[in-house]
Amino acid sequence: MRKRLLTASPKEILAMSKKELLEAIRLSEGRVVMACARCRGPNLVDGVSNAEVVAAFGADIVLLDTYDVKDPCIPGLPSKNPADDEVPELRKVQIKLGRGWTLREIRELIGRPVGVLLTYAPEDMRESLIEHYGNIFATRETARIAAELGADIIYIGGWGEECYSMVEEIVSEVGKKVIIEFGRPHGPGLLGFSAPLHGTELITEKEIKRIIDTGVDIIGLPAPGTYPGWTIQHASHLVKLIHDHGVLASLGIHTSQEGSNVEIIQRIGIYAKMAGADIIELGDSGFTEQMVPPENIMALSIAIKGRRHTYRRMAFSILR
Repeated sequence: MRKRLLTASPKEILAMSKKELLEAIRLSEGRVVMACARCRGPNLVDGVSNAEVVAAFGADIVLLDTYDVKDPCIPGLPSKNPADDEVPELRKVQIKLGRGWTLREIRELIGRPVGVLLTYAPEDMRESLIEHYGNIFATRETARIAAELGADIIYIGGWGEECYSMVEEIVSEVGKKVIIEFGRPHGPGLLGFSAPLHGTELITEKEIKRIIDTGVDIIGLPAPGTYPGWTIQHASHLVKLIHDHGVLASLGIHTSQEGSNVEIIQRIGIYAKMAGADIIELGDSGFTEQMVPPENIMALSIAIKGRRHTYRRMAFSILR
């Protein structure tokens, strides 16, 4: 039976195939919230991982940012090997490293589909980026490991022709079982980019068609009001182009604007829904480099789908 993600229980969601999950998102009519939980930083709430908090405040999908598939850590959870949490520096700040948790275990813990962010970066930039983001680069190998660890979604961000080639490789490697989303980064994603960008130059129709040709399932773009010159009209035009090719569109609130006040988050959420978004994303940092303020997740959810659906998602037991 076809089921909307909007109303599906945790067990129903986790039992969905890739095809069923994509259809459940499509049937939810722009009322799906995906929020980031950052792993390369402490947990926001004592004794609870950021992924758990994100799920508890109404996110339908949880995207783990800075999750290193070769050295997985989820701060706030106890490490599988207790000795990993006995490092003196960790004990001083009362943080458990959460080493060894797989994506499959996290999705079972929170009762939500779980995605992992992988980013494309040229070789000459990787060493400097690793210091801040960790080793989260998009390769055929890291995508394969993410799929083996239980990812429902692999979110790839990047620039340039080499990036498209990498996306094609990843789609070929894991695309039959895992949802592949391509997101065009802005803000920190522009660092090292040679030409200044203005408004609609962030991504063109030609580039969107090129991305669609790689075989991705979702394309992520900025939500209206989150990038200079990025209007409802322009976002709507690009979303229609994406939909016309049978791909889902996700519009996101990133670049730390996800840490704005509730009223701004709700307004942008309505703008994104007006533009035709299937998914509305909330970025990872907020203001703490940990996760978006929890109240903003709940506020966005209430704005785009009302209290009934928001409270149900928050209250559903993972046993149902």
